[in-house]
Amino acid sequence: MLKKNLKFLALSMLMTTGAWADGQFILGATYNGWNTNYQAPAQDNGYEFLVPVDVSYRFMPELKLYGQGEFMAANDVGSAGTYTLSNFSDTILGAELNFKTFGLSSLCNVAFNVPTGDTSWSTKEQNSIVPTQFIDSRYSGRGFGMSAFYGLALPEGRGAYNVGVGYLYSGAFNPSYGNITAITALKLGDAVFFAANHITPYQDDQNEIVRFSIYQSFATLENNQNYYQLGTNFNASYNWSNPKALSFEVGTQLYMPSSWSTNGGPLVTEVKNSNGPRVYATSSYAFGDLSVAGVVKYIFQSDSTINYNGGGFLAGLGPAYRLKLAEDSDIKFSGMVNYVNANNNATDANGNLTSTQYIMWTLSTAYEVKL
Repeated sequence: MLKKNLKFLALSMLMTTGAWADGQFILGATYNGWNTNYQAPAQDNGYEFLVPVDVSYRFMPELKLYGQGEFMAANDVGSAGTYTLSNFSDTILGAELNFKTFGLSSLCNVAFNVPTGDTSWSTKEQNSIVPTQFIDSRYSGRGFGMSAFYGLALPEGRGAYNVGVGYLYSGAFNPSYGNITAITALKLGDAVFFAANHITPYQDDQNEIVRFSIYQSFATLENNQNYYQLGTNFNASYNWSNPKALSFEVGTQLYMPSSWSTNGGPLVTEVKNSNGPRVYATSSYAFGDLSVAGVVKYIFQSDSTINYNGGGFLAGLGPAYRLKLAEDSDIKFSGMVNYVNANNNATDANGNLTSTQYIMWTLSTAYEVKL
């Protein structure tokens, strides 16, 4: 499934050299369905049907333009009622420029989030979908935003160190709908980030990649007053890539304590962290054009009793098959089943915390053609 988020870090840090293609067009179709054992006052469940589109074109070796968008139809049932969606999401338009800085390969990436989506959907879906700390929301509907990234490749033996810095401007966001009190101006916190990786290539297109990144978020504002600030985020991972056999990645995420404001006053740092550490592992094995992939993720319980997060775990497994249609085109079929156990994230009939189990299944296809 194509992800339509402002996640340009991974894209920008893959500074490979060699022949360049003129462009690529991808048209996909994805079905997501889920349910849970939580029954009060209604069983959370839903489905989504997405049609993502991704197009890029390199007008010259130094310049590539790209765009991403999708249409989504959804039906979510949760404790707040049943909500439906039939709308385009936000559109991402961007440019990637390759050049030299003091003789070193460099990259600059600038992208814009164009507000073509339904800004109310993220609030409507939150009472039904699998918690986003386990599986990201598949839809984006918010105000204008942009990101900028500058990266530099430093050769080292047969490999290279890649380092970069970036800025994410989140823009305004208004989740109010129905009878919910209108939030006239909710601005999500901007962020700056630093990223570094080391890539070591081996024979037969195998690669070893070590990644590290830091995100520093700024305050989210409500009606121009402080509301919340996410703690500094540290990420590290090790990846082994072998397109003909076993590939895997292991990684971790750590958050520093967040800060909260009362009635627009100064931000106060949590005494105990509301975001516990996270660890994950993904793997896949290729049998020619057929591959099987799996994922496990564990989120530790938070220390905080005020902004409590019980953590939990995710486990997923699914196959994928790529069918070659012509020299410049193919079609990919894939599926995935994810099981999520969210610890103490709901209350039972007696008002006691209880864990919730979710099952989410995905069927997807994507047509890819070189332009």
